[in-house]
Amino acid sequence: MKVVDGIQMKRLDQKALEEYRIPGIILMEQAGMAVADEVLKEIQRQENNKVMIICGLGNNGGDGFVTARHLFQRGIAVKVRIIGDVARVTGDTKTNYDILRKLKLDIKMLLDLQDIEKLSEEMAHCSIIVDAICGTGLNRDMGGLWKELIHVINRSGKYILSVDIPSGVSAGTGNILGNAVRANKTVVLQLPKVGNINYPGAEYSQTMVIKDIGIPREIIEQDNLNISLITQEMIKRILPRRKNDTHKGNYGKAYIVAGSTGMTGAAMLTCEAVLRSGAGLLKVAIPQSLNSIMETRLIEAITVPLPELKKGVVGISDIEKIIKTMKESNVIAIGPGSGQTRELEEVLRNICEEATIPMVLDADALNSLAHRLDILNLLKTTAVLTPHIGEMARLTNLPIEEIQRNKIQIAIEFAKKWKVILILKGARTVVASPEGKIFINTTGNPGMATAGSGDVLTGIITGFLAQGLQPLDAALAAVYIHGTAGDRAANRIGEYGLMAGDIVLELPLAIKEIVGK
Repeated sequence: MKVVDGIQMKRLDQKALEEYRIPGIILMEQAGMAVADEVLKEIQRQENNKVMIICGLGNNGGDGFVTARHLFQRGIAVKVRIIGDVARVTGDTKTNYDILRKLKLDIKMLLDLQDIEKLSEEMAHCSIIVDAICGTGLNRDMGGLWKELIHVINRSGKYILSVDIPSGVSAGTGNILGNAVRANKTVVLQLPKVGNINYPGAEYSQTMVIKDIGIPREIIEQDNLNISLITQEMIKRILPRRKNDTHKGNYGKAYIVAGSTGMTGAAMLTCEAVLRSGAGLLKVAIPQSLNSIMETRLIEAITVPLPELKKGVVGISDIEKIIKTMKESNVIAIGPGSGQTRELEEVLRNICEEATIPMVLDADALNSLAHRLDILNLLKTTAVLTPHIGEMARLTNLPIEEIQRNKIQIAIEFAKKWKVILILKGARTVVASPEGKIFINTTGNPGMATAGSGDVLTGIITGFLAQGLQPLDAALAAVYIHGTAGDRAANRIGEYGLMAGDIVLELPLAIKEIVGK
């Protein structure tokens, strides 16, 4: 499913008007009807059938006017309150406002703080408030009267339903522009907006219902929309069916360079995830002094013990053995629990120079890259990088706050510049391709914010690459299934006690849930 920002949505609207000659008032009618349907569903659960619709002066307000008419026609007690002077209302919005006046609905303007204070008293008698104040075109902070109005709506304690996107949420980023309506439900028109999906906006949108308002599918398919949601249907198409007449060689040879003193757990979790996601054979390069630990715990993998110059750390003296094993493999992953050393930087540089198979770079490999990002220029193959926000800040020398405000744009720019697939981890993980495509994941939960969760993701990506998936497909499938496994684990044991190992245990069941086997 495609996702749009405010500019892209406006472009789609414009194409519907100009190329298909669909009048704007028809799109507004469809939007208002869709919202009215959702209000009617919710009102059955409320103590009375009184609804207040708060409208702005633009098209979002026009959608609210249409909603009011349809509810009024169904016998619902509707009050319409308009923030601003209706003399400024134009076009299709004015047409629908004039209809409400003819029908003699209860309409009042909100022009000063005194009006807002009276509104607070009126809200006490309503069951549902419809927020039709600002739509996707908002690009500045909500201040003054608008900010106070939103405070009153949020303090009302009533069921709040927003039209398209909660007023005050940026459609393009999900950032809060001064203040925003906290909706119980958001009726999203035609396509989800980035602001509905990305945090913090997603928290304000809450339950989302996506409604078709009549923009032709051809327009959406032909437009160069670069943002998509990762869906179960998409992942089901990506994951190959297993044939009956197969052996382990058909499912690939994975190779991992991981672990250091005190960090063998990261290597183990990564390895377990590789095997649980279906790879046929796994070799793990581990410092020799840690080999007995790995062999005791990880009986399904082949360990490759490496001699050590510095105890418990993979070093540049091991590079020939590492490269030899790499050339016998289908994918290599580097970094989980490897330790932050100058030695690892040199190991990484040599691997990047020699590798012709897909690579996954995580954790300490990313910390090494932060010191020598130019190593990526040596790549002859596709690399998948999996930073969390803190690691991304080190890779880009940007403040964490700036990355959080502009995740999508920063991810696109990095993936394009360095010609890598970037998985920017967190709530609503973002996957960016070198071609400028963005995918947003909605699976997962706060319980997954635990040590080792990222190592599990690295293992899943590696396992899918070993099986022959294209790097972007492997990244998308891994991110979605990682979140799904985490959701299954949370449903079973709760979010508080969830550990990375619980995600690993749920991986086969998450895959089975999607592919049916």
